[in-house]
Amino acid sequence: MEFDPKQFDKIVDRTQTWSVKWDPDYMIERYNRTDLLPFNHAEMDFECPPPVIEAIKERANHGIYGYTLVKSEYYDEIIKWFRSRHNIKYSREDIIYSTGVITAYRQVVDFFTKPNDNILLLTPIYKPLSLAVKEYQRNLITVPLTLENNKYIIDFDLLEKAFETQPIKLFSICNPHNPVGRVWTEKELKQIGDLCLSHNTLVVSDAIHCDLTAKNYKYIPYASISNEHAMNSIIITSMTKTFNLSGLKVANIHIQNPELRKVFFNILDKKFAYAPSVFGIIALIIAYSKCGPWADLLTDYLDENYQFMKDFIENHNLDIDLIHREGTPTAWFDFRRVPLPYEKVHLFLVQKARLITVDGSYYTANGEGFQRLSIGFPRSRIQLAMERIKTALLGLS
Repeated sequence: MEFDPKQFDKIVDRTQTWSVKWDPDYMIERYNRTDLLPFNHAEMDFECPPPVIEAIKERANHGIYGYTLVKSEYYDEIIKWFRSRHNIKYSREDIIYSTGVITAYRQVVDFFTKPNDNILLLTPIYKPLSLAVKEYQRNLITVPLTLENNKYIIDFDLLEKAFETQPIKLFSICNPHNPVGRVWTEKELKQIGDLCLSHNTLVVSDAIHCDLTAKNYKYIPYASISNEHAMNSIIITSMTKTFNLSGLKVANIHIQNPELRKVFFNILDKKFAYAPSVFGIIALIIAYSKCGPWADLLTDYLDENYQFMKDFIENHNLDIDLIHREGTPTAWFDFRRVPLPYEKVHLFLVQKARLITVDGSYYTANGEGFQRLSIGFPRSRIQLAMERIKTALLGLS
């Protein structure tokens, strides 16, 4: 079917829908006010694709929502999607379902490492990844990404030093990288992979944003680099970010190495790794089979939102910078030129711009002075947020 790109301009009232972003009671609990624009979550304010809505309505009309089977159609659509969109061939045996990427990641950390093992992450990085390391009593090793010419890069000298100074059991990569928006190149992934192979380090890749890449950038699945790299990796994916379905709780773990997956998958079954909800299963099948063109329109719209923010900053000579974005539905703002202590910027934006962002210090390490904002909004809301930032900054001077 044809999808209407004007859908993304539609304002949908999400108050009183138990939204973690928009619920007035929750906003009062956190900030003691309800006049804020919540740009802090990496979910979008767009209705999901119409075929998904219709399929969920049809199933809801049945009236019974009991325990659910995950049948062959579910795996078939995952396999087809990744083969056609990302040029990687998974088999049915490679995949086990989960109810979320972080749930799956925690299961990987718990099973494939032991207390006091070292787990390495590149920072700044999504905090739940580092929290899992600490909460399972593993040692968190971080290597800071380097900001160079408005783009983050990996300092491979620093990375090699980290490998040489302590044994690394697990390397956690985020691709595309949340929050800095990098989509790692094949060359970068191979360099990482070669280091991990030479040091007997397993790789786990959080690829939840893999479909949301900017124009002229392509997600390269880590497991597609070579068979050797595939046999030393675990990939975690989900369609929830792609189609704005985070509330349906669906994710998948991909392990192509039969020796790695055999015991792990078996243990997950024994620990009652229940299937996703019936609505999540149906949504995945319909989204992957019928809504690829919708996802293409979405990525175009996200690109345009990012460009709107960038142009707005330049046209109004604001003392902030927008870091180069290659993927994810978010933007990474550099507020280091603003005459405020880094730790006060977030509260300044809440109080003066009436805008909720995520402070860069949240992202494990190396994020001070930055703020992350969602770009998954109708353009009119993007414009309103930027106008509020401008007014707040002008008030400073």
